Amino acid sequence: MYTFDTPASRDQNGNMKGGMERALPPGAVLLAGAEMDYPTAPCIRRALADFVQNGLYGFTLPDAAYLNSIVHWTRIARNQTITPEYIVPTLGTVMGLSAALRAFTHPGDGVVIQHPSYYRFDRAVRRNGRRVISNPLREESGVYSLDFADLEAKLALPEAKMLLLCNPHNPTGKVFSAQELEHIAQLSARYDVLVFSDEIFAETAQSGHEVPLYALLDPQRGITSTSLGKTFNLTGVNHANLLIPNEKLRQIYLAQQKVDHFGSIDPFFYTALRAAYTEEGLVWVRAMNAHTLRLYETLKQALLPYGLTLSPLEGGFVTWLDCRRLGLSDAALQHFFERQALVYADPGTEYGPGGSGFMRLNVATTASRMDKAIAGIIRALRG
Repeated sequence: MYTFDTPASRDQNGNMKGGMERALPPGAVLLAGAEMDYPTAPCIRRALADFVQNGLYGFTLPDAAYLNSIVHWTRIARNQTITPEYIVPTLGTVMGLSAALRAFTHPGDGVVIQHPSYYRFDRAVRRNGRRVISNPLREESGVYSLDFADLEAKLALPEAKMLLLCNPHNPTGKVFSAQELEHIAQLSARYDVLVFSDEIFAETAQSGHEVPLYALLDPQRGITSTSLGKTFNLTGVNHANLLIPNEKLRQIYLAQQKVDHFGSIDPFFYTALRAAYTEEGLVWVRAMNAHTLRLYETLKQALLPYGLTLSPLEGGFVTWLDCRRLGLSDAALQHFFERQALVYADPGTEYGPGGSGFMRLNVATTASRMDKAIAGIIRALRG
């Protein structure tokens, strides 16, 4: 029903990846960034076209229709039940995290992060005057798991006040199980640590993997962030929805939003969300997930004979490529991809401890671009 073979145009619209593409040498392929190369769901595009024609883009509130769309989507897409009062709109996940840091921690407090990790999390923590406490993931043959002994030691530190989860995990593609999350909840209760769970890739979990809403699993200390950004390719619309079941935590967060002068929500996001969070939107997401999994498998099988391995893609559409068998320094590895293979991806060193020797590649692209990238990598490997 849906195809993902035609890239969306990035010409003359200010798109960041468009600027990156225009700077590439001839014949190069861009597989960097966590943004799809193809257009978003047709149901969103139709709704936005009608909205634009109406011509009113004024102050917009999260009314009952908006909140009920989120409740409905959580039930059909994630098989979980929330109530409208849990929902707190915010200006994107990183902005929401920053507000949570100011609301629930103090300058100098520590925030535990599982590395390798999305670099903007570390940046948000440090820019808000807090300290990053690293809880590195364990890795064995490209398969990642939580190091609970180290996690408990880090949460037991007096300065540790918040744990930042990312599930599905960016960049490794790991989905943390309900059992793992329950263990985290037990530790957070033992050491009285708030948990902020970024679940903006949740709907991209592949078959056989479910992403429990952490805020429901741990309603006393859990906050979950959801968004259209990754699932529906709206990364440039700075808007997300936090789920905060605990009334006391919710009121503290809302008080911080008042200090930050958070006002109405983006009217375009309002329209996009109500169109996306439907049965039609879910059909598109499932088709998109099947497409990205096919490209992941194609890439995996093509590179395996050369000793380059991908971590299992349990969720998301960025994949974590282990290049350590090449024996290259990180600078030489980046040079290999960009100058020899003509493939521009995200160097693993951008994701902190544990990223050396890895590259992150975006598989939310067209089959023709992936084929071109694979050909370039194999050509470079063969010398």
